[in-house]
This record gives sequence, structure tokens and C-alpha cells, in this order.
Amino acid sequence: MKCVFRARDAIEAHMLADLLDQAGIMAQVQGDMLQGAVGELPAAGLASVWVAESDEARAREVITDFEASQPADSPETHRPQAQASFTRGLLLGMILGVVMMLVLLR
Repeated sequence: MKCVFRARDAIEAHMLADLLDQAGIMAQVQGDMLQGAVGELPAAGLASVWVAESDEARAREVITDFEASQPADSPETHRPQAQASFTRGLLLGMILGVVMMLVLLR
């Protein structure tokens, strides 16, 4: 077996394995259950897609075609919005927690 793709998460790994399966290439996802051990923390690179050595070249072609069809990741547009949303939620949660403590202590 050969590793042909290291995914950001289990969803991406299974999606790619299904795509390879549709192309007639048996694929196996490994490491996808390791993310559960990390909990809610972001854990990237644990899931990977594996194929038989005889299917490696064809699998890499399918993966290359898939990656070329995807829109370019733009960290400037996606990450700051997600980070800002997380920060707002965290601040709101902290403020609500303090208010609830003050109300309960009265």
C-alpha cells in the first residue's frame, strides 16, 4: 500500500477515497479516527488515503485533476473571518459568564 494523499481532516480523506473508488481505484483511509483523540482542537494531517502500489500512478492523476478543479485556498479571505468569528464567540461567552456569576452572587 502507498500513501497518495495527506488530508486536512477525515472528511477530506473520505471524500477523496470515494472519488478514487468512483475511478475504479480501491482506496483506504487511515488515521481518520485519530482526530477523535484530539477532541475539538484542530488536528490537521492525521488522515491519509492509501492505495495499492499498482494503482499509485493512476490515483495520483485523479488527485491532481481533483486539486486542479478546486478553487484556490485564500487564507486572507477564509482564515481571518473564521478567527474573528471564533474570537467574537469567545468574548461573548466570557461576558455572559461574568454577568451570570454577578447575578447569581447577589
